[in-house]
Formats: sequence, structure tokens, C-alpha cells
Amino acid sequence: MAGSMQAIKRRIKSVDSTRKITRAMMLVASSKLMKTRKQMDNMKPYYSKVKETCAHILSDANGDIESPYLKKNGKGRNVVIMISSSLGLCGGYNANIFKKTREVLKDEDLVYVIGHKGESYLRVHEKAEINTDYIDLNSTLDFREIIRLTNHLLEGYKAQEIKSIRIIYTEFINNLTFTPQIINLLPVEEKDFGKSKGIHKQTVFEPSPEAVLDSLIPMYLQSVIYGYLIESVTSENASRRTSMENATDNANELIDDLQLKYNQARQSAITSEVSEIVAGANAEN
Repeated sequence: MAGSMQAIKRRIKSVDSTRKITRAMMLVASSKLMKTRKQMDNMKPYYSKVKETCAHILSDANGDIESPYLKKNGKGRNVVIMISSSLGLCGGYNANIFKKTREVLKDEDLVYVIGHKGESYLRVHEKAEINTDYIDLNSTLDFREIIRLTNHLLEGYKAQEIKSIRIIYTEFINNLTFTPQIINLLPVEEKDFGKSKGIHKQTVFEPSPEAVLDSLIPMYLQSVIYGYLIESVTSENASRRTSMENATDNANELIDDLQLKYNQARQSAITSEVSEIVAGANAEN
């Protein structure tokens, strides 16, 4: 009986140590979640204004505007930007991204992978070529690297080395809901921007709508990719926070169950000892 009690105590101590770790990770994830949500909210006004201006230009042009970013390339490779995590313990976050990737990825595609978990998955399960130059972007969130990536992709698209560009990211809806999405980035289509809002009025662009649009679209793509990156990291932190919270709750329940078993074993041991003492006293009489 004493051995059983000692085993239960050791297990309670072990689960309690795990609980402390999961609780600490939950608090860290909560802190990171608050930070990235603030970044995401700060990005939206800039991104929305650039998108609104592009929609306004395309709406005024009535399909007559000429831009290399609006043309479909007949040759080149399809490029996919995949945003995953570099750390684990974030529930089904990566599994959902990998499932979405399998739906669209082909062997001849080129994948710009962000996140070490994505690289590990692609090397084992896919045959597509992998570019890891920007793999740590989900950790650094360096906008200068986003600019470098965007310029690199746009140069390849204008040179017709790239046929299309898509991004696979996780859309953040709320702290409990996040959905993987596939978005077409290039070629740009008017429907991607939606309808121009507000009072419609004729605008004169200097030097021309084409020149303004050619400057705006790189800015638009930079803000979109950066926004999707922050949204994915926010989803990752929210998923990890939920997973660690559930793990902590499960540890609490397990400790309660083990404590109950320990108390039952202890009571049984006390009862057994009392019975032995009473039996011994009766024998002496």
C-alpha cells in the first residue's frame, strides 16, 4: 500500500511540473497574441487605403488600363508562398496549412516557405522546389525582408519567369477560430479589390493611371503579404494559447483525480493499521 501511495505522489509531482510548463507557455502565447493583434489592427488602415485607391483607379479605367501586373503570363512557373510556424504545440495550425497546400501544390511549382515546420513537411511529403531565403520571417516580422521578397517576385513576374503567385496563410477570425486560405496575388484582377467605395468622381492621375497603378500595386502586395504574415502569426499564437490552456486544464483534472486516489489509498492504509492494532489488542486480552 505504501508503495502505491509513493507512486501516486511521484505521478502527481510529475503532472504538476508539466502543468507549470504548459501554464507558462500559455502566458507567453497570450502576451505574443496581444502584441501581434495590435500589429494586425495597425496594418489594416494602410492596407485598406491602398486597396481602395487601386480599386478606384481600376474602376475609372473601365478595363482600358495597361499594366504588366494585370496581364496573365503564358509561361513561367507557378509560385506559392506558404506560411507555417517554426515551433510546435500549436494544435492543428500547421496540419490545416499542410492540408490546404496539398490541394493546390504541383510538383513543378516553386514554394517560398516561411516557417521551419513547413520546410520539414515539404521536404518529406512534396516534390516541389523549395526556397528557404525567407524562412524566418514569421519570427522576425521584418518589413524590409517583405519588400525584398515582393520586389524579387515582381521582377520575376515582369520577366515572365513566374506565371502566377499565390499565398497560403491562416486567416484570424477570433481567438478560437482561424481558417487556412489560398489567395491569388498575381496577376491582379479588378475583382480582387472589390468595388470602389464612396462617391464616385472622375480623378485625374499624374502622370497617368498606369504609372500610379504600377507604383501602387507593389505597395499593395507588400502590405498584403505582410498583413497575411502577421495574421498567420496571430493565429499561431492563438492556437498555441488554446492548446496550452487545454493542456493545463487537463493537468488540473488529472491532479485532482490522482489526489483523490492518494487520499483513498491513505485512508485505506490508516484503516488497515487501525484494524491491525485492534486485532493485536484483542489477542493480548
